[in-house]
Amino acid sequence: MTSAEPHTPCRIAEIALNLPLRHSFDYLIPDALLGRVPIGGRVRVPFGTRRNVLGYCVGLKEKSEVPADKLKAVIHSLDEEPIFTPRMLELGRWMAHYYHCALGEALNAAIPAAVHAARKSRRVQVARLLASPAEALKLADRIFDTSPAQGKLLRTLAQMGGHAPATELLRTAGVSRTSLKSLEKEDGALNVELEVVEDEEDPLTHVEAGLQDPWPLTPEQQHAYQVITNRMTRGRFDVVLLHGITSSGKTEVYLQTIAKCARMGRQAIVLVPEICLTPQTVRHFRSRFRRLAVLHSRLTDRERKRQWHAIRAGQADVVIGARSAIFAPVPSLGLLVVDEEHENSFKQDNVPRYHARDVGIMRAKADDALVVLGTATPSLESYHNALTGRYTLVKLPRRIGGHPLPPVEVVDMREEWRTRATTPAPATTTTTAAPETEAKLFRRAVQGSRVISRKLEECMRESLGKGEQIILFLNRRGFSPHIYCPRCGYAHKCERCEITMNWHRRLGVVACHYCGHEERPPARCPECGGDSIRYVGIGTERVEETVRAMLPGCRTVRMDSDTMKTRTAHEKDLEEFRTRRADVLVGTQMIAKGLDFPNVTTVGVINADVTLHLPDFRSRERSFQLLAQVAGRTGRGEAGGQVVIQTFMPDDPSVRAAAGHDYERFAEQELQMRRRAGYPPYARMARIVCSGPHLEPVERYMLTLGEELERLCRERADGSAVLGPAPAPMPLIKRRHRYHILLKCPTAAATHELLDAADELPNSPS
Repeated sequence: MTSAEPHTPCRIAEIALNLPLRHSFDYLIPDALLGRVPIGGRVRVPFGTRRNVLGYCVGLKEKSEVPADKLKAVIHSLDEEPIFTPRMLELGRWMAHYYHCALGEALNAAIPAAVHAARKSRRVQVARLLASPAEALKLADRIFDTSPAQGKLLRTLAQMGGHAPATELLRTAGVSRTSLKSLEKEDGALNVELEVVEDEEDPLTHVEAGLQDPWPLTPEQQHAYQVITNRMTRGRFDVVLLHGITSSGKTEVYLQTIAKCARMGRQAIVLVPEICLTPQTVRHFRSRFRRLAVLHSRLTDRERKRQWHAIRAGQADVVIGARSAIFAPVPSLGLLVVDEEHENSFKQDNVPRYHARDVGIMRAKADDALVVLGTATPSLESYHNALTGRYTLVKLPRRIGGHPLPPVEVVDMREEWRTRATTPAPATTTTTAAPETEAKLFRRAVQGSRVISRKLEECMRESLGKGEQIILFLNRRGFSPHIYCPRCGYAHKCERCEITMNWHRRLGVVACHYCGHEERPPARCPECGGDSIRYVGIGTERVEETVRAMLPGCRTVRMDSDTMKTRTAHEKDLEEFRTRRADVLVGTQMIAKGLDFPNVTTVGVINADVTLHLPDFRSRERSFQLLAQVAGRTGRGEAGGQVVIQTFMPDDPSVRAAAGHDYERFAEQELQMRRRAGYPPYARMARIVCSGPHLEPVERYMLTLGEELERLCRERADGSAVLGPAPAPMPLIKRRHRYHILLKCPTAAATHELLDAADELPNSPS
């Protein structure tokens, strides 16, 4: 009897590439790498004629359908052990199918780019101004017209405090490294110096939080805790929708539930929708858990890489982060908490266009883990799932301490405009334009309008008189979002996008919020040459300046993407407001949720109509959610609170429901409308967008695709329908023309079958 022959390693690796290709490729494993290419590992392979690309081994086999002499060989294996578990590989396959992307693209999204970097050095390149930020701002303004990239770079570095990691500076400014190099070589005292310094080790070292004991739970919290932990200890997948009004103690339920999960030897992932919420969340969790990790985009590459490897090694009981943290490589996922589950920021806006909440549910299902979706304003899809029994619904209907929800007053701005008094322009100075030009622009922007209603002003003065704080919310940044000529009707739009430019008064520029292009504001109309150009509309910058002019001496902080230039800017500003060194916090949606400031007694919504006019069937739902969330920022302390909502549409159902803190009423009405119209959650919708540098081939391709989809819908005869093709709501972005098609289908299966058919057509309009 002969002994069995030793097992021969497979010679063919099935590789998924991080390229928009819907199939994998076979590569030959050379003798030197036999047994060293694990399934779930990363490899370098040749692709095309001259480039090597990153790929992921998703299978091993003995034979290939491609002749052996035609196969290219794997160049290098990056991992001795798999970087993806079998369950994570299956999750990647599900994402590729569900979001119609390449498997390699789905897998690549699950690993931070810093993990791919081979650098082991703890040193990082930093850009530093050789003059004060104020002097740099003056120079940036002088050189902006001749060297806009360098001017933008100098201004951004000054706003970041005069020094910043070079990669972060370039990403924030949106310019190339060439511009930075040219500034480094400039003669004179106002250039930039590049130096290499030690990188930070741990993003949690600066978080100060002593260990605290759990708080006693209210009867409602205790019930929620019991429901969640009972399901978690069964070790089976389930989803709990924790519907708790603002300040009802959802976080304490999370904390005690996660402690239970840790005692069971499993890990928890906590997703938050905004990076600005991460410091507050980390502080809460740091007071209970020492084995804590964070994952979000504001970490340096080394911090992100270190945190990822610590998580993978099982050194963290809790992982906190934004949407990409759903892929945290915890060894044994036991609990997933999605805080503010309704938030649209959990949706990735580039390939793969995944929704972290939905990916998390599928991951938890594979790991037999429990999902807790927490929010005061559930998405209608989640709420419908709870009503129909797919999710378990648990409610927290009362605030901690018995504090009532704040009264809400809706101000009809139409009436305010009818009876408005002329608002005087405050005295201002600027470094970005001649005084008379700047004053003229300011008068044009504020003439005949009222940013803050008399009722809101009265409430603000009352709160400030008592030493209390104020939050003002407006989901639009800049000073004036529209520039037009009333004489000829000209609207000033970005030369690269079909979008009106937004005036940023402090910077002295008009900017496109889609491609980042900046230029000087027009002094005269480019069409008719008239001097009647008007700057209209309201942004957060204008609100901030209005407050300072109206309430001299008032300490104001503004939080939007224009002011949050550094990795720690949001944390510093929130700390300034939390410690009462600022009286008024002005901001966009990043301040509308999750923040807890008991001394805030007045909340003002400057323009509740911003999201109501968007061409989206969810616009009313999102308007209600924003209004309800921002109203929940007040009334959390003994002093109580009040909310003023300014709107030109006071009778809109979303405004009325938010004013009455009545989610159930709003959801019932909106779900009835969705059922009649055939919108989700009673149907499925998908949007196909095609873009290209030339309009004609884009339009031709989409017409062909639309005709093919309409033919397939007729054959199905199941109610599936095609809307379009038509120009997208934003038909030109970054000089690319855009058309779109909407698919409405009765089921997810029908949607995917139609999208699979669309994939069979050539995917290039040219």
